[in-house]
Amino acid sequence: MSLKETLEKYSQSNMYPFHMPGHKRALDGCYEIDMTEVDGVDDLHDPEDVILKDQQRLAKLYGAKESYFLVGGSTVGNLAAIYASCNEEDTIIIQRNSHKSVYNAAMLRHLHIEYIWPSLNENGIYNAVSLKELKKVVEATANKKAPKALVITSPTYEGYHCQIKEIADYCHSKGIILIVDQAHGAHLGFYDDFCNSSVAYADITIQSLHKTLPCLTQTAVIHVSGDRIDSKRIREALDIYETSSPSYVLMNSISQCIDLLENSQGLFGDYVDKLQKFYYQCGQLKHLEIISDTNINKDPGKLIISTRKTNITGVELAKILREKYKLETELSSFSYVLAMTSIMDTNEGFDRLNKALIEIDENLKDGNIEIPSIDYRPEKKLELFEAKAINGTELQLKDAVEKVSASMVCIYPPGAPLMVPGEVISTETVELINYAKKKGLHITGMNNGCISVVN
Repeated sequence: MSLKETLEKYSQSNMYPFHMPGHKRALDGCYEIDMTEVDGVDDLHDPEDVILKDQQRLAKLYGAKESYFLVGGSTVGNLAAIYASCNEEDTIIIQRNSHKSVYNAAMLRHLHIEYIWPSLNENGIYNAVSLKELKKVVEATANKKAPKALVITSPTYEGYHCQIKEIADYCHSKGIILIVDQAHGAHLGFYDDFCNSSVAYADITIQSLHKTLPCLTQTAVIHVSGDRIDSKRIREALDIYETSSPSYVLMNSISQCIDLLENSQGLFGDYVDKLQKFYYQCGQLKHLEIISDTNINKDPGKLIISTRKTNITGVELAKILREKYKLETELSSFSYVLAMTSIMDTNEGFDRLNKALIEIDENLKDGNIEIPSIDYRPEKKLELFEAKAINGTELQLKDAVEKVSASMVCIYPPGAPLMVPGEVISTETVELINYAKKKGLHITGMNNGCISVVN
């Protein structure tokens, strides 16, 4: 019996709850299955029954040695993965556009950080990390202190894939633990058009089920493969970073998602048909461009709508789609909009987006949108954990040039830092932050125009 079936059975029983939660299952909807760790429904932090069985089902589906439910999103997966892979003062290599949770994990573990700097494409979007870029950093770092682990993001927020097998083979030949933040790739591996799952190759893969599969927000999974990771350390890390009162509503959603994935071929086939039709129909656009690539290089389900050759920014396009056409997109940036899709998208949804883009495109003019360079490399004065251990002083951004940052400043989404604690704040960084704010991008890590600097 699955966790989903167990919770449904329990909710229909005559058992009276003299236990948490305080709503006593007396309200309708999800309250009826919102439980605590009573007999029969298992315990996420010490699973022996239905949760364990569902985790084993999940591991079998993805081809992992072990899989663990997460109810704190990929954030808690990244924290746990890095904790389990490294000891204090170890060196870790991460790509510069990693999610802020990767930085926070390195900070909490007191790790020395080295960066891979991915290249940018013509739309100002980070490409996936290449093996050549990775090798260069590993070889340079080996002259200081050999890295213990390496974290890459694949696919990226916009859907670009690394060549995972080649990277994994190289890392393992160097004795490096490979962690893949695959938050945007839980759907990979279930159909030929969605390739490059890292589960079979990476030591640890973290995936957000809720991002690309029909699962509730905060649901995720951490997969362990091979024998380089001690699973006891993963469980120890999850005890530290994940709530001791995990939501059974969220875990029920994972259980239900497993049921769907076990019989998903038809769903993915229909999804591919819808995507192919959409790309074909958008081929008539004159000014806007839907970025396409091979499935090996890019996830086709991530629709990148470029405004680079028009007279409007990505932020302006997103606003038009939202206000005039009631279409909300995932991300908007200087010269593009990202629309995320999944197996649950309908023909009606794709048709609405297609028709909206065609109509908008007819009213656009040729242009050349300015894309600021984010390919700069700030000087690091302190390690991240060292900078965060020092009391900071708040300054107006314009007065913080040449100071050492105590703040992590990100464009959100996706949450990749423009500025990391311990780095020197340059004029270029300040200009980029101001330009991004002027263009309507959301900036996190500042307080009323002020930034914290190291005293």
